[in-house]
Amino acid sequence: MELLFAESSIKGWGTEQHFAALAIAMARRAHGVRCLMSAGSPLEAVLRAARVPVIVTKLRGGTDPRMLALLYRLALQRRPDWLVTNDGKFYWPLILIARLSGARTALFRHWEDMPKSKLTRSYVPRLADRFILVSQFQREHLRQQGIDVARMPILYNPIDTERLSPSAEARARVRTALGLKDAHVAIGYVGRMVSIKGVFTLFEAAERVLAEAPETRMLWVGDGADLPALRARVERSASGARHIFSSWSADVRGIYAALDVAAVPSIYPDPCPRVPVEAQACGTAVVCSDAGGLPETFAPGVSGLLTREGDADGLAAALLELVHDPQRRASMALAGREFANAKFSFAHIAQDFEALLADERYAASAG
Repeated sequence: MELLFAESSIKGWGTEQHFAALAIAMARRAHGVRCLMSAGSPLEAVLRAARVPVIVTKLRGGTDPRMLALLYRLALQRRPDWLVTNDGKFYWPLILIARLSGARTALFRHWEDMPKSKLTRSYVPRLADRFILVSQFQREHLRQQGIDVARMPILYNPIDTERLSPSAEARARVRTALGLKDAHVAIGYVGRMVSIKGVFTLFEAAERVLAEAPETRMLWVGDGADLPALRARVERSASGARHIFSSWSADVRGIYAALDVAAVPSIYPDPCPRVPVEAQACGTAVVCSDAGGLPETFAPGVSGLLTREGDADGLAAALLELVHDPQRRASMALAGREFANAKFSFAHIAQDFEALLADERYAASAG
């Protein structure tokens, strides 16, 4: 099967990581995969390292005539069976190019809501050969808004569980670099430092945990608009010295492996966050809020604990429960690795994508 992926964003956030991950997963299944992407995307290097062919250009949006001409040329030259995108800017262009070239379209929606344009909301899901959602939460959320989701299948975000795996060497190396001792229990947040991700809820919870459990340390990994405000709160804290800040690291495996618990306290209804699955793949227990699709990204009570969105006291209690129970953390670590492999691995998601593309129940409406 030949697939042409298209993406215009250069942010490298979760949606864009899905674009690269699914392309690599399908390439590993021996499908012909090519990716059209914007110059400056941090994921270009990831795709090239995986030996996925990349076409890089300056993309100025879905109405850029040069972009449309390039897509059309690629479709005629490569004759892909499927045109694939996560990017709303490409919905209409890919539908048009597919009609002209004989290809079919697989369009993903990662946001909790549909596009604002009434025309797009009404017609794109009908005209796309596959309009794909990324969680049960998202599907139900859209159904409650009056969206007809009958032709909208679900495909979870693929995670490279071969690259992200438990590693005693990586754990020791990163913990040493961060100044963590063997006796320390490291709780970590990995992601954008913005309020909707629940960083201030986690800070409140961490204050209680650090006060009640002297062996704990709080690690913050990432950057974002609210990082200065978070740092200011830490500086005023009596436990400030036990908070550790780290910028983004290419050694994601090492960061997750260094943690004893990964906290995902989001207050935003993200349909399918990647962090809980990545942490579990590396053998780390998780504590997550119930916002959005988070409960679908782990096995509550088995590979981690579930708390209420925005509940700092409940989050602190859950974290303390795992801080004081190393055997349960170890059990959850093993269960989480199994969960990530079974539901989110490249091989599993690629096979599900193949089956989804072959299932004509989701085909475009005749009208």
